[in-house]
Amino acid sequence: MLPAACVAITALMLGGCSAAISTTDVAADATRSVAKGVLASSRGTTDASVTEPNTPRYQQTVAFVDSQRDPLRREAATGQGENIDSLARLMDTRSTELGRWMQANYDNLFTDAHDAEAIVARLHARHG
Repeated sequence: MLPAACVAITALMLGGCSAAISTTDVAADATRSVAKGVLASSRGTTDASVTEPNTPRYQQTVAFVDSQRDPLRREAATGQGENIDSLARLMDTRSTELGRWMQANYDNLFTDAHDAEAIVARLHARHG
């Protein structure tokens, strides 16, 4: 009698596990779909929100440039680096393009080296 009880319990446990896994997979797929939708819709508005001085994204960009000014200057001289990569993510642009532009426009970009807002304004003006 004991082996039959073990088989029944094992079958019940395995059936319960597959149901839990199935439910978890469905929930994970739904979460990924929602996240993709939010990401896609936010990308459409990112450029507009980054250029407005009173938006959180713009303020984050200015704060980042202010806190990483010296490393950004060094990386801009070479056109690449992890701070340029981070700045590109904040500005929703490609880091290789941003790095090349920063290197080519180094002198104009860092004219007011201590004014983070002026640097960010010049970075945004490159799109225009």
